[in-house]
Amino acid sequence: MTPNLSDNDMRSECPEKAQVIIIGSGIIGAVVAYYLTRKGISDVLVLEQGEIGSQGATSACLGGLRTQFSTAVNIRFSLISRKVYRRFKEEFGVDPNFKPYGYLFLATTPKQWKIFKSTSRLMKVLDVPVESLSPQEVSRRWPFIRVDDLSGGSYTKEDGFYSPIDILQAYVKKARQGGTVFMEKVQVTGISIKNNSVVGIQTKDGHKIKADIVVNAAGPWAGRVASMAGLDLPIGPLRRHLFFTDIFHKIPDIFPMVIDVDSGWYMKREGPGLILGGPTGNKSFSQHVDFDAEEWTAEKSMHRIPALERAKIIRGWVGHYEMTPDHHAVIGTFPELRNFICAAGFSGHGFQHAPATGMIVAELIANGKAETEDIYPLRPTRFRENDLIYEPITAFRE
Repeated sequence: MTPNLSDNDMRSECPEKAQVIIIGSGIIGAVVAYYLTRKGISDVLVLEQGEIGSQGATSACLGGLRTQFSTAVNIRFSLISRKVYRRFKEEFGVDPNFKPYGYLFLATTPKQWKIFKSTSRLMKVLDVPVESLSPQEVSRRWPFIRVDDLSGGSYTKEDGFYSPIDILQAYVKKARQGGTVFMEKVQVTGISIKNNSVVGIQTKDGHKIKADIVVNAAGPWAGRVASMAGLDLPIGPLRRHLFFTDIFHKIPDIFPMVIDVDSGWYMKREGPGLILGGPTGNKSFSQHVDFDAEEWTAEKSMHRIPALERAKIIRGWVGHYEMTPDHHAVIGTFPELRNFICAAGFSGHGFQHAPATGMIVAELIANGKAETEDIYPLRPTRFRENDLIYEPITAFRE
């Protein structure tokens, strides 16, 4: 499903120049464009290699926003973004269809439980509600969950899910109204550099477009884009299988997103059926659904939720996380190329951290510095400096 754009909404010919070129129009690229227009920067060109919202991390996004993270920077990004989504209808005139299901992480080892206890203390310092639950309390609240092998559960009831495509459409529309030009099916194949500054890009069709600033919001392809500028950025795809069941009412219609952190399996309600998180695969862009993945998902599902023995998987698909080695985003510039801004590598957290990211990148461009949040921990040079900030609380296993 792609944003509802008429033929007149998309420019067919590449301009010769733009003040800011954004490579990639997933949720991050669209939000950056919108906040640039809010800063009065209207000469913005967004280039999308496919169709907006139809590939990359955003295309298979479930629209979740959670506050459970082990690092302060990730928690604060969620809080900033949540404020935006909570007033989204007022600002954009679009109902984001929030479903306040909550998030329930299940720990099966003492080591995992120790991480959640530490996270709970950090969240309380940041004034974020979280409940640490014993296996018995998990069973009391959600008796359909098997708990005999659990160390505990960590529950945030204020978290939930939004409609990512509706939100993406709203950002694209508002950015266009502010002057941004979006172009689909335009693949960037080169970046021109002069005197340690980006001066433009080249496309697969042979177009050359001059630019004052280039933003790399290419999601799983961000590493490839950075390499065009001679930069080493360890961002790449991680395949994730997902499966959908038929109508299933043997468990309640409303329950939190359940995530088993040991395996990366998860379950959430989607209408009358269920979405089940299958295994991660190789680090490729393949869309092929493996039979072994369905078998793995069925096994993990029945282990954690015995009632799912009666469920039937009716289809599966593959999404792609945009991964970094420490599961944190990359936001900022390399000192050797300061007008090339990275905004990628969200490792499954892009939708929920998009508003905060858009604000910050717009600040970098308009004001020369980030003001909404300190992004030093997310700087792109941290990898070569060996100063990573690992995030263990994820809904996948590599």
